[in-house]
Amino acid sequence: MNMNTSVRAARIRKRLAALWPQFPLAIVLAFVGFLNVLDGLSVPVRPFEHVRALTGLAGSLSALGGTAQVILGVMLTLAGVGLLWRLVSAWTLSVFLLVVTVGVNAAQERWGLGLALQAVLLGALLWAKPHFKRHTFLASLLFSVSGILAVLAYGAIGSYLLRDDFQPPIPDWTTAFYYTVVTLSTVGYGDIVPHTDAARWFAMSLLVIGLGVFASAIASALGPKISGELQRMFNPKEKTVQPKEHVILVGEGAIARNTAKELKQRGVPFVQIVAAETEKAGDAEHQIVEGDATDDVILRQAGIQHARMVIAAREDDGDNAFIALVAKDLNPNVRLLAVASSALAIRRLKLARADLVFSPAAVGSRLLADLVEGNQISPAFQDLLEGGPHKT
Repeated sequence: MNMNTSVRAARIRKRLAALWPQFPLAIVLAFVGFLNVLDGLSVPVRPFEHVRALTGLAGSLSALGGTAQVILGVMLTLAGVGLLWRLVSAWTLSVFLLVVTVGVNAAQERWGLGLALQAVLLGALLWAKPHFKRHTFLASLLFSVSGILAVLAYGAIGSYLLRDDFQPPIPDWTTAFYYTVVTLSTVGYGDIVPHTDAARWFAMSLLVIGLGVFASAIASALGPKISGELQRMFNPKEKTVQPKEHVILVGEGAIARNTAKELKQRGVPFVQIVAAETEKAGDAEHQIVEGDATDDVILRQAGIQHARMVIAAREDDGDNAFIALVAKDLNPNVRLLAVASSALAIRRLKLARADLVFSPAAVGSRLLADLVEGNQISPAFQDLLEGGPHKT
C-alpha cells in the first residue's frame, strides 16, 4: 500500500513539475487580460468588485480608452495561452504587454496592490525566461504580428489621447497613426513634435518598446533559420547527406536508447534527436541531431520533409504531444508514433494527431501479470526472459 502511494505521489510530482512554471504564469496572465476585456466592454464582474487588487487589475489598461483596453486585453489572453506551450514568441509578447500595463499605471500614479501584482508577474516572467525555448514558425509569426499590432494600437491611441500635448495638436486618428509610424520608423520628419513632459515620455516609450518588439519579432520568426544557416556555414564538417524514407527518433532516455539499438540491429535508417545538453553517443553508427525537437529548424535538420515516421519517445507526454503537432504541420504525410508514459496519456496523445500511441509501461505491466499467472509469452520475447512461466 505504501509502495502504491509513493508511486502515485511520484507521478503527481512529475506532472506538476511538467506544468511549472508556465501553467501558473499563463493562467494569471490570461486572467488579467480577461478582466481588462470585461472592463473595456463595461461588463460588471460582481464577484470581484469588493477585491481592490482584482479591481486594479481589471482597470489596469483603462487609461488607454475602452477600445485599446479590449485589444490589449485580448492579446494578454492570447499570450497567456501561448505560455502554456512554452513559446518564446508568447513570452516576448507577454513581457511587452506587461511593460505597457505597468507603465500606464505608473504614469497615472496608481500605486496600489494591482500595480504591485503586475510588477511581480513581470518579474516572474523575466525570471522564468529559460523555461520558454520552443520555436514554431506559425506560432512565432502569429505572436510577432500580434506584438506589432499591439505597438501600433498603443502608439495611435496614446498619441490621440495626448493630442493637445503635441505641436501642432493631433486632430484625428489618421494623423495619430501617421505619427506612430513615423516614430517607429525613426524617420523623424519633425512636423509633429511633443511639447510637454507627458508627450515626451510617451514618445520615448513608444520608440523603445516599438523597436524592441520589432527586433523580437524578427528574431522569433527568422532567428532559428538564420542560426541554422550560420551553423552550417561555420561548421562544414557537420554537413551530412539528407536521408530519405528514414525514421526520426526523438528522445534520449532508456526507451529511446534501446529503440536506437534495435533499429541499428535491424538495419533501419534513422536519425536521432537528443537534447542539446545530452552527450552524443560514443559511436557514430547513426546520425544524431542536437536540439529541441519542437523547433522547426531541428526537425528540418533531421529530414522531416523526407521521413516516413517520427517516434516521439521523450519522457514527458506533453513534449511528445507537441512534437506530434509540429511534425504533422511540417509533413502531414509522416507517420507519428508517440510513446505514452501511462495508459491514461494514450487518448491525449491521439488527440495530438499521433497515428499510433504506445505505452511501454502498460504493455510491460500486462506481460508481468501474464508471467505471474504462468501464461506463455510470444516467442519474439523469449530472448528477454530467463526461465519459463509456470501455472499456479
